Amino acid sequence: MNRETLSPHLGFRARHHRTYLACCLLGAAMLLIAVAVLAYFVEDYTALLEAQVRDLGSWAPICFIVGAALLCVIFIPQGVLSVAGGVLFGLWPGLLFVFLSECLSAWLSFFIGRHLLRHKVMQWIQKHPRLGMFDRASPDKRLRLMLLMRLAPANFSLLNYVCAVSNVRLWRYSVALIGVLPGNLCTVYAGDVARHVSRLAGGNEHEGTMHYVLMIGGLFVAIVSISLIARTAYRMVKEDVPPDLDPTQDC
Repeated sequence: MNRETLSPHLGFRARHHRTYLACCLLGAAMLLIAVAVLAYFVEDYTALLEAQVRDLGSWAPICFIVGAALLCVIFIPQGVLSVAGGVLFGLWPGLLFVFLSECLSAWLSFFIGRHLLRHKVMQWIQKHPRLGMFDRASPDKRLRLMLLMRLAPANFSLLNYVCAVSNVRLWRYSVALIGVLPGNLCTVYAGDVARHVSRLAGGNEHEGTMHYVLMIGGLFVAIVSISLIARTAYRMVKEDVPPDLDPTQDC
């Protein structure tokens, strides 16, 4: 590429990256506002929820894992359940319980889609051919493609059913579930921040100002990082799938 054509190309890329960064920052600000709103509404119920979790004892994580898994099977947004996990259990326990619930949900959806609703899911794929990308991909790329779609992130429940009727092996399908962890970390973290802010507003927590600054700053960094990971994953998916079968337009 000569100098005359290189300069406009670099200028376009710079504008493109500035626009994307601005969108990331705007999205991060909107999520922080959403966390503040969530903390406001959760404030009156935080003590009650924590008391119920304590009363359930070791059954609380089991009830959450099974309940969230069943809700994901019927297309309740996985992000909402992840935020709930952060509110109820905190960051690291919440992340573990959310991930286990998603694994259980993915396996249930795989069984239901492959053995009970196969005909219905195939009808979806016939109406939206791009959803048949896993069968069209070469076998050695299916694990990579599933992992990228989890990172993107695509619609969690829909992707489970699409994989169920595709020629993918259960072990590859299960390994690819680790791709949900970055997104889960961000949403569970948001729930945990809302939990702490609601405690602060209710006078039940008295940490220093720097504690909350670092916590909210960490959430902001996590949001931007996940956005960059998702963008990279989408671009890699488009490299693996022909343009007329780009799955990101349907998922």
